[in-house]
Amino acid sequence: MEYEINPKKISKLTALPSEINKYINEVSGESLKVLLTIFSEENHPNPCEIATKLDLTISQVEDAFRFWKSKEIINISEKKQPLSSIKKPSAAQISSEELKTARKENKYVNMLFKQSEQLYSRPLKPMERRTLLYIYEFYNLPIDVILMVIDFCIRYNKPPRQVLSICEKMSDNNITTHEQAEKEIQLLTERYTIESQVRHCFGIYDRKLSVNEKNLINKWFSEYNFKINMIRLAFNKCIDSIGKLSFQYINKILFNWKKENIKTPEDLEKFENAKNKISKTESKNTSYNLDELLTKSGLFIPE
Repeated sequence: MEYEINPKKISKLTALPSEINKYINEVSGESLKVLLTIFSEENHPNPCEIATKLDLTISQVEDAFRFWKSKEIINISEKKQPLSSIKKPSAAQISSEELKTARKENKYVNMLFKQSEQLYSRPLKPMERRTLLYIYEFYNLPIDVILMVIDFCIRYNKPPRQVLSICEKMSDNNITTHEQAEKEIQLLTERYTIESQVRHCFGIYDRKLSVNEKNLINKWFSEYNFKINMIRLAFNKCIDSIGKLSFQYINKILFNWKKENIKTPEDLEKFENAKNKISKTESKNTSYNLDELLTKSGLFIPE
């Protein structure tokens, strides 16, 4: 079998120490994934974050840290920041025994696991069970609310770890009832639908939207109250003017339209026609008759 690297899919490279080639035959898959995560993230993630991202336990991540420390690839400062020290409990810290006990003794947890598996149409992974138990116990959210979040993430192809992020925000905003959760899910649905429309309109298919881009999109729809057809017009004007996509440039266009009370393509057409008429009038008023000017100046053009 022959292979070649597809350059179209390489937008960013992660540099790894060449020294790791010496340990390829002895390193475990978990330890290799941990190292890749450490070097690929701009802000060094802590063991808890790595465990959550890779669907590993804290102990597995710690073992990986110790392996790479033994090879002098990384340094560990146990005294200043022990690997297990975190600000609050985490899903990765839940042991297999705690999972087993909770499932056996708590009918609501058991129900949460079973219904989640029905939504995913597959068995839950160990880290997914830990995450759901963590949400249920730490954030104290009702089962139906957690299941609504899971269903939302499945519908919009969000990774399972996104469930934790959304539930955490709901808990912070004191969203704990079915009715409150329905409203929040509706807002999230509208937001993701809008973001999807803008991504399609702008031709963004190979990357995620940045936080700043998402904030601008939310402003265009929620604060400026524009529909996607106006966003598309602003995008076209941006491309015509500067030849590339710029969220900030599009934001300036939409901000000016809002200031001029332009809400529809028809409003924009009227505004631009009126602007062109004023421009032509000003141009006509500033034109002059050369013969008249020369006569007034006491000059003439010889025949």
